[in-house]
Amino acid sequence: MKAMLAIFRKEMMDAMRDRRALLIVIFSSLFLVPMLLVIMSEVLSQVESQEEKRSVLVVGINNAPSLENFILRQGYKVKPAPADYVAKSRSKELDQPVLLVPDGFDEKLAAGQKVTLEIAYDTSNKQAEFGLRPLKRILDAYTQEGAVMSLMMRGVSPEILQLIEVKERYLSRPEERKDSITSMLPMAMLMAILMGGMYAAIDATAGERERGSLEPLMMNPVSGWQLAVGKWGAVATVSMLVVVLTVLSFFPSQWLIRNETLRALFQFGVKDAMGFLLVLLPLAASLAAVQVAIALDCKSYKEAQVRNQMFILVVNMVPMMMLFSTGPEPTWFRWVPVLAQNQMMNKVLKGEALSMVVTMIALGVCVALTIASLSYVAQKMRRVVMA
Repeated sequence: MKAMLAIFRKEMMDAMRDRRALLIVIFSSLFLVPMLLVIMSEVLSQVESQEEKRSVLVVGINNAPSLENFILRQGYKVKPAPADYVAKSRSKELDQPVLLVPDGFDEKLAAGQKVTLEIAYDTSNKQAEFGLRPLKRILDAYTQEGAVMSLMMRGVSPEILQLIEVKERYLSRPEERKDSITSMLPMAMLMAILMGGMYAAIDATAGERERGSLEPLMMNPVSGWQLAVGKWGAVATVSMLVVVLTVLSFFPSQWLIRNETLRALFQFGVKDAMGFLLVLLPLAASLAAVQVAIALDCKSYKEAQVRNQMFILVVNMVPMMMLFSTGPEPTWFRWVPVLAQNQMMNKVLKGEALSMVVTMIALGVCVALTIASLSYVAQKMRRVVMA
C-alpha cells in the first residue's frame, strides 16, 4: 500500500508540474461548458430576433398589391430588397431571405392561373436561413386566405377547406425541450474528461519512458499491480477532478446565458449536479485506466498522443449509435460504456430519476473495464520497459 501511495504521489507531482496538462485540465473543465452555453444562447437569440424583426424584403412587390396589403395587415413592414441582394446575401451583409414576386402576379391570380413565389437565400448565411420560417408562415396564411376568398366568390362555403383541421400536438413534456436544446452538453462533458486525462496518462507511461525515468522506477521492489494502480490512481484523480470542476462550472455558466428562453429552460440545480457526478465519476476512472493501457507500450510521447487522440475520436462517435436506433431504446445500450452514461445524462437534463438497475449496470461495466485495463498494464509493464 505504501508503495502504491508513493507512486501515486510521484505521478500527481509530475502531472501538476506539466504546464500543458494543467492548461488542458483548466480549459476543458472550466471554460468548455460556459463557451458552449454562450454559443447556444447566441444562436437561439438570433433565431428569435428573426421572429421579432417583422419586416419582409421583397423584389417586385409592385406586381402584387394584394400580397403587400396582406403582409401589412399582419403587422409586418414591406421593404424593397437591394438590387445586389444576391451578392449581399452571399457576403452575409443581408440577414434576411428575399421574396421574389414575378411579373403579372395579381393578374394571373385573378385569371385563375398558377403563380410561383420564390424565396432567395444563401444556405451558408445562417441568419437569413433563420428568417425562412416566419416568411413561409406569412405566405401560407396568404395562400389560405386567397383560397377562402375564391370559394366565397363562387358561392362555396370556405368551411369545405376547413372540414379537417390539422394541429400539431407535442407529446414531450415541457422539461424535454431543455434536453433538445442542451443535448450537446453530454458530448462536451465526455470531451472534457478525455482531454483532461490524456496528457496525465501519456506522461505517466510513454513520457516517463522517453525521459528514461521508468527504468529506475522498475528497479524498486514493487509489483506490476502496484505500479499500475499507483499510476492509474493519479490519472484517474486528474480525470475525476475535471469532472467535478466541469459540473461546478455549470452553476456560474447559467449567469452567462443571455437568451431568456434558454435561461428559463436550463435550470441546473444541486440535484442535477449530483446525478452527473454519480454517472461520470466511475466513467472517468475507467477511461483513465484505458488511456494508461493505450499509452503504455508507445515508444514516444508523440506516438502515445496519436493513439489517445484516435481513442478520443472513437469514444465521441459512440453516442452516434443512437442515430441508427429506431423504436424503443435497446436494452443493450445499458451495457455499452459512454453510450449508457450519455443516456443517463440526458435523463438528468430532462429532470427524470435515474434507474437503480441501469446505474448499477453502468457502474459494473466501468469496474470491469478498469480491472481489465489495469490487469493488462500490470502484466505488460515490465515487459515493455525491458523490451
